[in-house]
Amino acid sequence: MGTIAEFGKQVLDGWKNLVTGLGSASDKKKYTRHKLDGIISDDELESIFVEDGLGARIVTEMPNDMFREGWDYSFPDLDEGNAKKAAGAYKDVMESIGAVAKLRAGFYWARLYGGAVILIGALDGHELDQPLRPERIRTFDNLRIIDRSSISFDQIKFQLDPNAPRYGLPELYPIAFEVSGGVDKLQLVHHSRIIELHGVQVPSGATKRLDKEQRYWGISVLQNAHDKLRTMGASLGGVSSLLEEFSVGKFKINNLSDILSQPDGKELIQKRVEINDLTRSVYRSMYMDKEDEFVRDSVSFSGIPEVLHIFMMMVSSCSGYPITRLFGVSPAGLNSTGEGDMRNYYDRVHAEQVATLEPIVLRLVKIVSAWQKVDEPYIEWRPLQQLTDKEKSELERLDAQKEQIKANTWKTYIDAGMIEPHQAAYLQFGDELKKIPAPEGNDDLPPVETVAEPESEPGEGAA
Repeated sequence: MGTIAEFGKQVLDGWKNLVTGLGSASDKKKYTRHKLDGIISDDELESIFVEDGLGARIVTEMPNDMFREGWDYSFPDLDEGNAKKAAGAYKDVMESIGAVAKLRAGFYWARLYGGAVILIGALDGHELDQPLRPERIRTFDNLRIIDRSSISFDQIKFQLDPNAPRYGLPELYPIAFEVSGGVDKLQLVHHSRIIELHGVQVPSGATKRLDKEQRYWGISVLQNAHDKLRTMGASLGGVSSLLEEFSVGKFKINNLSDILSQPDGKELIQKRVEINDLTRSVYRSMYMDKEDEFVRDSVSFSGIPEVLHIFMMMVSSCSGYPITRLFGVSPAGLNSTGEGDMRNYYDRVHAEQVATLEPIVLRLVKIVSAWQKVDEPYIEWRPLQQLTDKEKSELERLDAQKEQIKANTWKTYIDAGMIEPHQAAYLQFGDELKKIPAPEGNDDLPPVETVAEPESEPGEGAA
């Protein structure tokens, strides 16, 4: 390793070995550079999604997990009954427009194509190129998913006024709607009726090999894992070819060259081989010339499972999924459960929910609230990791033990004469016991007494 020169002089540092060439001009790794292999075309993306189950899982599993448990609507300012009623009304509206299914499909196509939009299908008396007026919505029928390929990027009307709130953002989206006869009709849609979904973001000006559309929308999630998917597909194809040649029989025929030199030599050899195969199949034995020989060579598959497992790890790493989630395999090794990997993955899913899905849901909630003239709820995400029946029973047992310890503690205080039973009840439950109705026929039972504040003695507390 080079030494640091005196202060003020050039500093040279790094690992070098002049004998092996490590770190020198002859070091091969110094000439290894990454080069962009090209962005996957839409045709290939669609082909991977339709025919490659692994590629389809990379696209769909993250959205599936984001929507798997769903969310709840909470109204902290309303009492329990009205809050439950309002939450049910919101859920009914979301179900009527197919919000969950449409949003999940929108994330599918945004991840596959690198971008998509959700068109808010609400009738408010305005044309599509006019701002949406939520308070004047007559019907809110549906949400329509449109992938990036149906949006003419070159014709998007961007806001070019630096003083405008949406400076540099689209004002009008030119969307191709398919009409009768398979003809696409270009329609301008106002941004207030559009919810954007982006793919994997790329540097806006890092390379000229990415066009403006890709830099704006993003790229497909399959792009990062494309090389590893291709390598794994080729490897599995090679293993499949080896299986066809797992066991190869070889006939060593005496004077084979002389026989083939005869006019009918080829037919004679084929006939001898057919006879050998026939007799082996029928009599489980072979009839050969004394000088002939039959041997069988087998292909060894040792080490192939380990290599394929490494490829699986590489695909999982590039796609962002744990290997147990992407491939559906059990964790390997002693005491391996995969809980740590799944916990980290669920943390990532929840982060995606908060960062990308929650703003979309809140925007729909805002529109529905203005339409129905009701308060806007809060969104509470349900846990992604649900407890099993065994885990629930264990928690209930621990809670019961904790309550038993509390009861024994209060009993000890009461037996020692430190407090009265009604005081212990108040300290434990407060006024909650007063809300419990008296049993029928015992309406004359006195209410639970509360602890009165002690009166101050005269002069006590004076300065």
